[in-house]
Amino acid sequence: MFTETVMTGVRAAVAGTLTCEAAPVQLAVRLLLSDQQIPIRALVTCSIHSGQQGINAGTALDLIYISLQQLHAHVDAVRGSSALLGNAATVLAGDYLTTGAFRLLVRCDDLQVLALVADAVNRAAELEAANLNHVQITGDDPAQWLRARQRLAVPLGEAAGATGATLAGYSDPLTKVARRYGETLVASCVLLQEADVMDDFVARTTVQRSALDLCRQAMQGARTIATATGNGRPLELAELIAARIHARGRPRNHVSAS
Repeated sequence: MFTETVMTGVRAAVAGTLTCEAAPVQLAVRLLLSDQQIPIRALVTCSIHSGQQGINAGTALDLIYISLQQLHAHVDAVRGSSALLGNAATVLAGDYLTTGAFRLLVRCDDLQVLALVADAVNRAAELEAANLNHVQITGDDPAQWLRARQRLAVPLGEAAGATGATLAGYSDPLTKVARRYGETLVASCVLLQEADVMDDFVARTTVQRSALDLCRQAMQGARTIATATGNGRPLELAELIAARIHARGRPRNHVSAS
């Protein structure tokens, strides 16, 4: 599958860019490449454009996601990677990943791609800043919480699809389809990751259903791309994510304390 080739390319891009051996940086890199959190933005970009530029740009988007939405946005968290690292290490590791991301973008040697990603980062940061004041509200209202998580995923997801389309030379209408494909598939993966850490079966099932609905929307866009270009990789990727959702949508086995 093309996903294995992309993963190899992402690992090489990360290894060649993030050379710091400090524990906070290495933890952040392991987070990016873990089985639980695949580099979905790189996979989306490369499903549309499979060259080295796609690897570099997509990897940059995933590094920015880890930096901004997994580290910086949760610097005061009491659980997760930020809590393990501590505030100072979280901020420094996040900054290092961001600078590495833009080094990769420079290698793309494409000002349009750089502008796309810069705009996406700006929008994502604005959304995260606004969300800080509504964490408690969204946490108390499951439907609002789901909308918030999906909304936060939009800028970098859209950028992944649009970047691939730009590098592939798609027309404006098809680029719009690719943008929507990236938005929905990335949001689907984000919700799946959220569901994976939920203990409550009902809540987890609700989030998984939302993830599957988004994945099906991504499939529609992927089919349009396949019809227009003959490129079946976007549909292959969407089907892979759908299979992951189905595989995890089973009750967990709980062992009762005796």
